[in-house]
Amino acid sequence: MLMVAVFDLDDTLIVEEASARSSLTEVAGLVPGAEPEAFVGHVLATARRLWYSGPSHHICRELGFASWEGLWSTFEGNDPLIDELRAWIPTYQHEVWTTALTGQGIDDPILAAALAEAYRSAQRRGHPLIEGADQLVRSLVGRCRLGLLTNGPSDIQRLKLDGTGLSGCFDAVVVSGEVGVGKPNPAAFHEVLGRLGAEPNEAVMVGDSWERDIVGARQIGMETVWVAGGRALPASLPGVTVVDRVAELTGVVGQFPTAGSERRNR
Repeated sequence: MLMVAVFDLDDTLIVEEASARSSLTEVAGLVPGAEPEAFVGHVLATARRLWYSGPSHHICRELGFASWEGLWSTFEGNDPLIDELRAWIPTYQHEVWTTALTGQGIDDPILAAALAEAYRSAQRRGHPLIEGADQLVRSLVGRCRLGLLTNGPSDIQRLKLDGTGLSGCFDAVVVSGEVGVGKPNPAAFHEVLGRLGAEPNEAVMVGDSWERDIVGARQIGMETVWVAGGRALPASLPGVTVVDRVAELTGVVGQFPTAGSERRNR
């Protein structure tokens, strides 16, 4: 019997990156003369450039904070090592939106502030559950201990999880920003397993990121399920079960590998 299942959140259980793009497209509608797709691309490129050159980029990489998350997170409720980042965020957000408007030939601080708030509001409306995710998680409640291990800032990861209606299903939730360590660092996986009272060989990690979820979990001996989403398998790695969509695991606990069981590797 499977003892513990640990899930990633973003783009495993909820729509994350596409939601950010959708919110940016909505914001583009507020910019006079802007072509939405081009404007979204410009905002993302600007955000990425400023994010990478920021004073805390090394921490952002370690904890898995994305540049578009920096456009709506307050970074409250995180580990003290994020203090410098939190202090810089207002500057970052202002520069991204001001620069994006400059690319449209617009110099309007009031509009820049309005775009920033419009994006925050759009993101706070919630992130849709991926098809099959709700049924899958609920089907496992009471049949095994459930954990959530997610990279990201505390305020927005908690908000996204609460919006799913699934927060009560998990016996342990670990957010990288709160504990100061993120996937694929082995310490992140040990943290959630410790809270679940489980050893690595008693647990399976389910996620969409090959490097952070799958390779990270395999480092400590966890079985894994990679949600490929149509992508080719990057490498041959023992202990990996591959599904294209999380819905393929819905209601079928036997699809999850267990310690000592025969595995379907691809």
